[in-house]
Amino acid sequence: MKQILAVGLGGMIGALLRSGIYMVAADGLGLWLVNMIGSFLIGVAAIRLSHKSGELRLLISTGLLGSFTTFSAFSSAWFHYLESSIWLGIAFAFSMTLACIAAAGAGLWVDRKEVS
Repeated sequence: MKQILAVGLGGMIGALLRSGIYMVAADGLGLWLVNMIGSFLIGVAAIRLSHKSGELRLLISTGLLGSFTTFSAFSSAWFHYLESSIWLGIAFAFSMTLACIAAAGAGLWVDRKEVS
């Protein structure tokens, strides 16, 4: 039961944070911001939370960061770009995916440097 509550609480906080960024960011920029920030923080969390309780890892990684980042909005935007141009859709998908992987890698790298 603690695990379910941890995911739910983290999910609520992450969704509210994402909504806040969407409200203040220029149209389209919000998706990039939440996915880049979230991917970076997932990399950091992978190191920082590795020796913490299961509930804390679920609260932060699955709940908070999982609901903060948004694959469904990414997919929706991708189909929007594909309708406009196949090449624009491919460029969007490739650049977002590569940028998020790089951000997660940067989070891992930065936190490993801090820990060592």
